[in-house]
Amino acid sequence: MKIELCVGSLEAARMASELPFDRIETCVALEQGGLTPSDAMVKWIQDTFHLEQHVLIRQRAGGFVYSYDEIIVMRDQILNLKQLGIKGVVIGALTKEGAIDLNALETWKRAAGNMDLTFHRAFDEVKDWEGVLEQLIKMGFKRILTSGQAPSVDIGMIRLKELVQAAAGRIEIMAGGGVHENNVSDLKALGVDGIHFSGTAFEMDCEGSLFEARLQIPKMDKIKQIISHIRA
Repeated sequence: MKIELCVGSLEAARMASELPFDRIETCVALEQGGLTPSDAMVKWIQDTFHLEQHVLIRQRAGGFVYSYDEIIVMRDQILNLKQLGIKGVVIGALTKEGAIDLNALETWKRAAGNMDLTFHRAFDEVKDWEGVLEQLIKMGFKRILTSGQAPSVDIGMIRLKELVQAAAGRIEIMAGGGVHENNVSDLKALGVDGIHFSGTAFEMDCEGSLFEARLQIPKMDKIKQIISHIRA
């Protein structure tokens, strides 16, 4: 089973470099569900920590129905990352009807070339999950990041089990969303191929300032605790 840390800051990347992670997913703005990081941040992590790095491609917060302009900008972000030698990208796009946006995905796939493709938690909002699973396999996606079409993996356990069975080893099912030390044993029992988590806690930054914000801050003790339960 692979372990992936969702890295939303340089601090989190440094923590990941000191622990036995198989790979990281780099993003920013975890508080908004994760957005695409800057090329400079990605390059710094690549050059400094030498981690297997996969990068989230998500232009903005909100849903996953994108305009033509947004699709082109995200294509260009993928092209930039390919030039940096990044291992993979994490993508997802939907239609208003809750199907996957094949035009957007094909555009990004062409841009990615040989990079690994992960379909992110937009999967948790598709209506025909079995049909979408088959489409993603046919398109050559490496894995799906999912909480089992629920707000968290705790609630999505039944669907996660169904996904593992339906995938039958043809595509990796990586559980993510609400992972903590008390549910990883249940996730392992489902036979998922990977577990994805951030190991963060909410804290106020710049409290009392005009620019104070509630941020998700990585916690080394929390990350270590989850890893120990996964490896047990």
